[in-house]
Amino acid sequence: MPRQRMSPGEWGKITVTRTGPGQFTAYAYVRDEDGNRRKVRRSGSSPETARRNLLRHLKERTAPLADAVITDRTTLAELFPIWLATKTKLKPQSRDVYQQSWTRHGRKQLGALRIRELPTSRAETHLGKIAARSESNAKTFRVVLLGMFALAVRYDVLPVNPIRETSRTGGKQSGARALTPDEFARVREAVRIYRDGKKGFGPRPGRQLPEFVDVLVSTGWRPNEVLSLRWCDVDLLADPPTITTTGTMLDHGAVKGQPLSRQDERKGNAPDHTVIIPKLAVEVLTTLFGDAAGPDSPVFTNRDGGWMSLANLRRCLRAALPEDLKWVTPRSFRPTVATVVRDNLGASEAQAQLSHAKLSTTERHYLERRTVGPDARKALDQFVEGKIVPRL
Repeated sequence: MPRQRMSPGEWGKITVTRTGPGQFTAYAYVRDEDGNRRKVRRSGSSPETARRNLLRHLKERTAPLADAVITDRTTLAELFPIWLATKTKLKPQSRDVYQQSWTRHGRKQLGALRIRELPTSRAETHLGKIAARSESNAKTFRVVLLGMFALAVRYDVLPVNPIRETSRTGGKQSGARALTPDEFARVREAVRIYRDGKKGFGPRPGRQLPEFVDVLVSTGWRPNEVLSLRWCDVDLLADPPTITTTGTMLDHGAVKGQPLSRQDERKGNAPDHTVIIPKLAVEVLTTLFGDAAGPDSPVFTNRDGGWMSLANLRRCLRAALPEDLKWVTPRSFRPTVATVVRDNLGASEAQAQLSHAKLSTTERHYLERRTVGPDARKALDQFVEGKIVPRL
């Protein structure tokens, strides 16, 4: 009677042989999911240990790919650069962020582990330790691990991604805070006093800080989008007047070894975004236009006429504000604009003003939460009087 052929995933008899002093090797033939029959070995200090090691491996084993660069013996230190090399569309600054995250939180702590040796529980513990110090760092590192292990799943080394079941960090509603009209008036006054307060020779601190603040609150743009504005992006003669963001500034060190520079595309490769500007921005830009050096020159310039660094403006704003307004940063004007537009025109218009692809992004991160209930007096009065409240 012919020997029955093994089904994919099955293995045959396990044989144990002595291969040296105190060293035993167990082997068996296994028919992998790809239909091929392969000999698999595992060693141990005793026959039973070798047998157990082989059985454990056979239960977890997946068929190797012919040209696989990732196997179940690949370490995480080897997996990270392979994964990063697949991110061909990643911007240089994002690539640096992922590299720094791995170097700081993964290379020494997890690098020697093989792919199968980082289960969900161990990853959860490690991410929890990072989150205890910084939730944003834990969130970034979780993105790195998710990508690495997704690649391992695509190579059939793992059936599922163990990082997907780890706890998310930074997923709570941000509690965006918007400036009130009185607070904004005080911010404007403080930055002008700071700029105009210096007497004598030398450059004034925060030379264009008041104008920067006014354009921020007139657009809701990200600070580095405002700083990337060129005069060819400004149309003050249009009816209504508009400005268009087409890029973003990369500050010193945003990309390793690269100086301050303009990136000719927006965050996430978003399309160009045009906004209609209010009277405040029209007045400010009209004043600044007197110093324009050409259509491609920056609207906001340093003393030499080049691009302005956000780090400098952030430092000046911090120095200008009184103690009770120290919470205000250049990023505070984006949720302020979103909240003002939402309160007057609706949430969808706030989304359009901020150029978000999803309304949920605007609502979760940029709108100050309102907790005003509806006018339910009639329904509640009817309930107290024992009347049935009809459903609409």
